[in-house]
Amino acid sequence: MYNVNKNIDSESSATNFLDVGIHEDVELKGVEYKISPKEGNEFMVFHFEKDGKTLSHTEWKPKDVDPEKLENKTNNQIKRVKHIVTKFISEDSYVFVATDFKSFCTNTIKLLGNAYVGKKVRIKVVYSFNNFTSLPNYVPFIEKMEIPKTSSKLEILSIDKMTKEKADVEPAVQENPFVKEENPLTEGDAIPVVNEDELPF
Repeated sequence: MYNVNKNIDSESSATNFLDVGIHEDVELKGVEYKISPKEGNEFMVFHFEKDGKTLSHTEWKPKDVDPEKLENKTNNQIKRVKHIVTKFISEDSYVFVATDFKSFCTNTIKLLGNAYVGKKVRIKVVYSFNNFTSLPNYVPFIEKMEIPKTSSKLEILSIDKMTKEKADVEPAVQENPFVKEENPLTEGDAIPVVNEDELPF
């Protein structure tokens, strides 16, 4: 049943997500350690907000069969998380050893506490490989608002993905599905004559 009435707001935007670009006066609203219900993958998510618009930055548990690559992924993740956390607490406060990803997340959340409440930051938002808005995989992407805009180290680089990749591209030539296909040649029809001199082989 279709119930069209005055209570349906057809004018307001349904998009409540921070778009790509550099945003000022953004607040961190919380950090969570979670496990995806479908695949059972562990992750930590940072929730940012500005003027009612949100951004979720997810850090998944690194995985790789190659120990060297896994170590590299883990170190890069530590660097990104530290880059965020130390905008709210001192580097000296963010020191610990964790035996696994869950411990890394829970220690981070515990040390951060509520130090982020009321503190505003400047962030750079880009599209991830799967077309979701997120913080980049490389630093710098966040800084304190105490840093003047003229001294900001955040800038859009040529490697930053600022536009979504298009979905499947439609073919340039499409057949009209409503046009009937002509009947193939039947016995007795004239066969077109081909000049062999015009053939490419």
